[in-house]
Amino acid sequence: MKKDGKYRFTLQFGADSEEQIRVGEFLESLGNKKSAVMVDVLNEYLASRPELQKAHGKIEVKVASGYNRDRMEQMIRQIVEERIAKMQLTEIQADAPQDKIPETMEDDIAQMLDNLDLFQ
Repeated sequence: MKKDGKYRFTLQFGADSEEQIRVGEFLESLGNKKSAVMVDVLNEYLASRPELQKAHGKIEVKVASGYNRDRMEQMIRQIVEERIAKMQLTEIQADAPQDKIPETMEDDIAQMLDNLDLFQ
């Protein structure tokens, strides 16, 4: 929107991927110099794609999936470990001998992680 001889825009995007986080952190670090960088970057982008400035120019945006298998595995492990930590020791001892708990837990976590392939 052009107002008082200046263009004013609001730019907002999520922090769902490493790319978005990297760009967001970079823009944050620029302080009040974001506008100068955006003008420079977009002018370079437009110069490399002159067809975009035509009346019917079309921009194709490829969005990367926010799904990150390593991050998902880490979150699942953390959740499982937190839940197990909350269990009372007496319940654990009643269900299984102490030396078998870590092995059983690892098997259960491995099985859950293997099932993540269903979501790809």
